Formats: sequence, structure tokens, C-alpha cells
Amino acid sequence: MQQTENVIKQLKLAFGHRTKPHNQHLIVADVFDPEKEPLEALLIAKEPWDLTPDDIREVVSSNLWMLTPAAFHYYLPAFLAAMLNDKGNIGLFSDEMVDSLTRPNIEDADSKLEPIAGRDEVQFVRELRGFHHEWYSSGWPDTLFLQRYGTLTDDEKAAVLTCIEAFRERFGNDYPDDELGEVIARYWRAS
Repeated sequence: MQQTENVIKQLKLAFGHRTKPHNQHLIVADVFDPEKEPLEALLIAKEPWDLTPDDIREVVSSNLWMLTPAAFHYYLPAFLAAMLNDKGNIGLFSDEMVDSLTRPNIEDADSKLEPIAGRDEVQFVRELRGFHHEWYSSGWPDTLFLQRYGTLTDDEKAAVLTCIEAFRERFGNDYPDDELGEVIARYWRAS
């Protein structure tokens, strides 16, 4: 637990200069989703370190895509700390964070479809594969990744890497294909 506390201190120190965006700049402007209002209300009402596991599981999880880059940066240390402290009480949020920390590449389009590729729905898979390749080739997944992580300072990046390594040490067995090693290799490896 001492290691976790040290990682959280490093995150707080590295991201301490980030200020909360104005309320109207927490959520991407053109979002029309029923989950927008609860997420926006939560972010307006709570500072990052006040978020509870219930808040993350019930409101934030699956909705990271709605946060503006500034809001994402502001809440990121608390999201990482929640992931690191996951006691099974934040649902799939840790996996969502691992996905967000993984810099995308075109091969991801195929790997995301592997679980359904061998089924009878051959034509469906072929069409879906085309859609996925088009989406990854568009550059949007990488653009989103770089909006979230490409503008971090060196200290922030170092703190994120330390958190990923601590998460890997603590939960690596939950990722049997060493997905966390892939996360580090694609972007976070210290230069």
C-alpha cells in the first residue's frame, strides 16, 4: 500500500498545476447522449479526489469519451488512482482506462474483432472489419489519444508511467496477454 500511496502522491504533484475547466468546458459541446447530463452534473459538483467508486462505476465509466481534453487532464490523476486502488468496485472502468492508455494502431482494428471472427456471421464480420479499418485509418483514434496524452508534461507522463507500472505489478495477472506491457511499449516507455 505504501507504493500505491507514493504513486498517488506523484500523480497529485505532477498534475497539481491543472485547473478545473469552466463548467461549460467539461463535456464536448456536440454530445447528444442521455448520459451527458448525469456526467456533467457530477463533474460540476465534484473535484477529482472527491469521486467515489460508485461515481466512477455508475456515471463516469463508459463515458470518458465525452470529456474535453482539459477535463480529462484535470480528472486523470483521480481516474488513475481509482484504477490503481480498484477493489472490484468500479466495474469495467480499469479496463476502460487501460484501453485509453493504449496508443492505437491499425492492427487494433482486426484484434478487436477476433472474438467474433470465426462465427457464422462471416459477412457481418467482413463489413465490420471494413468499418473498423476505415475508422482506424481515419486517424481519429490516434488523434483522441494524443489529445488526452500527447500534451502531458514530462512530469505528468512520468507519473502516468509509474502508475501503469504499479498497476501492472498489482493486477498484471488479470491481463494474461501482457496488455499492460503493450500499453507501455506503444507510448509510455521512458525515452
